[in-house]
Amino acid sequence: MMANFENFLWWIFIIFTLTCGGFCIEAHYRYKNKDWIDNEHKFSNKYKYFGQPVYDKQNKIHGYELLLREYNHHTNKWQLPRNVVDFPLSKIVSTIQEINPQLKDIANLSLNMTVSQITDFRAEYFFTWVLGTTNIKQLVIELDANDIRRANIFKRKEILYILRKGILRKIKRLQIKVTIENVDSSKKTYNLLQQYLPYIDYLKFNIHSFNKSANHWIDVTLAQWQRRSAIFNIEMIVGKIEDANHIALVNQLNIPFRQGYAYGHPENLKK
Repeated sequence: MMANFENFLWWIFIIFTLTCGGFCIEAHYRYKNKDWIDNEHKFSNKYKYFGQPVYDKQNKIHGYELLLREYNHHTNKWQLPRNVVDFPLSKIVSTIQEINPQLKDIANLSLNMTVSQITDFRAEYFFTWVLGTTNIKQLVIELDANDIRRANIFKRKEILYILRKGILRKIKRLQIKVTIENVDSSKKTYNLLQQYLPYIDYLKFNIHSFNKSANHWIDVTLAQWQRRSAIFNIEMIVGKIEDANHIALVNQLNIPFRQGYAYGHPENLKK
């Protein structure tokens, strides 16, 4: 009886060990084959950051948003990258280094990051490098509301932890602020973002989402968002401003910061 029980425990131990070993091997294989991992040969194309100005309500430049572009050798033009979601932190580092000399005259710089990038285990080292070895004085991390919406519940919780207690909470007291961009007029987005509001500094709205039309229902207006943002001392940015009507709307609402082709196109920061 005792021998049978010992054999049973032995086989349990063997099965458990093999199962754990299998999981570790599979996890290692999946990790090494993720597109966003630093496999340099997968990122042989040339990338560059262009800067689009952000203006305040006095029509003075508040800062620049860095917009990643990929060079197309067939058209000889810079275009939106095909796999920006998979762009690794190491490539962001090398791309920022290319324009670093020009950053010394920019007081406020926004950098777009995906959910995959900000939850990467190397993100803390990345932020430490940015703040310690570049000319960036004030870094603003921009997370896309659409990217957060597409993330699973575990990733959303991880982002919340990063904002509340994680790396951004530790580093924010230095030179980092956080923006959630592409905020629209839907109730779904409004409800999704409520948990993040106490821990961010800016909300950036897509002005086209608030254009009234017969086919577009506005659940939450810019004025309603404005009142909600004020509770958490969040400053508002309205993007995609392209014409006089858009400018009139943000002036009427006294929006602090504005961005779009009406104010300035993306510029080549590296002269």
